[in-house]
Amino acid sequence: MSDRVRSSLWSPAVIAAGLFVAGLATRLPLGTENLWAHDSVLYERAVERFDPLDQRPQAPGYLYYILLLRALVAVTGDANRAMTLVSGFAGAAAIALLYLFVRRLYDERTGLFAAAFLFTSVTFWAYGGLAYPYTLLGLLTITCAWLFWRATVSSRAGPALVVASAAWGVAIGFRSDLAIFLAPLWLLAATGAGIAWSAASALAVAAFVAAWIGLSAAAGNGLAAFLEANRAQSEFIERRYSVFGGGLANLQRNAYELSRFVARALYALAPLVGALLLSRDALRAELRDRRRVIFVALWTLAPLPFYLLIHVGEYGYVFTMLPGLCVVAARGAIALVKAIHMPRLLPWVVGLAAAANAAIFLFTPTPLSRDDLARRDHGISEKVAYVRQRIPPAGAVIVTAFDQLLIERYIGSGYALLAYDPDAEPRASRSLAAGTRLVVWDDVLRTVGPEWQPAVLEHGARLRIARLERASVLEVRDGLELGLAP
Repeated sequence: MSDRVRSSLWSPAVIAAGLFVAGLATRLPLGTENLWAHDSVLYERAVERFDPLDQRPQAPGYLYYILLLRALVAVTGDANRAMTLVSGFAGAAAIALLYLFVRRLYDERTGLFAAAFLFTSVTFWAYGGLAYPYTLLGLLTITCAWLFWRATVSSRAGPALVVASAAWGVAIGFRSDLAIFLAPLWLLAATGAGIAWSAASALAVAAFVAAWIGLSAAAGNGLAAFLEANRAQSEFIERRYSVFGGGLANLQRNAYELSRFVARALYALAPLVGALLLSRDALRAELRDRRRVIFVALWTLAPLPFYLLIHVGEYGYVFTMLPGLCVVAARGAIALVKAIHMPRLLPWVVGLAAAANAAIFLFTPTPLSRDDLARRDHGISEKVAYVRQRIPPAGAVIVTAFDQLLIERYIGSGYALLAYDPDAEPRASRSLAAGTRLVVWDDVLRTVGPEWQPAVLEHGARLRIARLERASVLEVRDGLELGLAP
């Protein structure tokens, strides 16, 4: 086989297409049958009627995402299916695009390694089958980063920056948090574009953001309602989660959640990230191209202040940081084999890290593993069937901390629902009459006392059930612990 034929067979386009197809093949079959969580129900409601003031969905509304879902619902007839399709396709596209971007940012092998790491990231893999928009967030941040890098290194920096700015403005209509997280990359690219082109690019961003706000207002109940929804949402987040509303306690909680989300996104990649950051020689080699180092650092770490000081609420939030961390891990693998003077081990080091993460996803019961997805997804259907078949609505009370909207969505209004917020009510009590049958819905809630009888369902989900022989008080202790007292 000639070198030209071999080169065409393994061209970047062919490799990217292969990564995309492999991504789809490993994600679409995971698409969940039920809506995943609270926010999934809000997105479904927004498909029916867009109104951020009424939490359809929560502000700022993510209008372009909702419009994309509406187009898919017109074909599939199912909002959950539409969301999981977006997640699967966006996750697969993100893997392929990261390869194409990083091979330009560094070289071919770094691009391949980074793509392999993103492919096998446990949480990124899991979210490829969920009714959530976070793999789309990952795809958008990779797309905009590539365009900003092109503007940073292009001989025609001005026009390239305008294109990148327009794409950024559109991306904000899908995920408004990108307005903050990608701003440092815009500033870096603008330093080489000149004042006139930078001003034109800023106007492009402003125009696209204004268009998104105007369309969101028109799709909802007007500009005043849209602005009020954003004000109320910002006030809620500040009061409940931010350092400015809750002080150091919220900083500690945000730091813990962020470290947990990043750790589970990385798993076996964490040592490779450390291998680069802790090696003086590797850092010295990277710093030969300071502009590239600054770009990757800004891309990866720009969300960090927001997540620490304001809010980080989901595993998927860190998909803004994960692509950059995969690049750092890829460079760390290269640095590691150089440090031990065994370059032939490089494919084994990369393969072992990717295989370890894949094994965690495929063969363990850890959070967001394949088994955990099945337990949660099938568990919703199994819980609904169990309650409807075995627990009459009269006198029954379903207790939940996190799944109120899911219960309302799938069980309906026939059962009494006792929902509480563990953050707002870490200690609370509810009086209940004799004869009440309590059903604890959430798997993460702990029940204390001999009154509770577990019902473990086929895929591992469970209910805890107690029949009150006399009037009792349900006590919430430390947010997640439930007990009964006379």
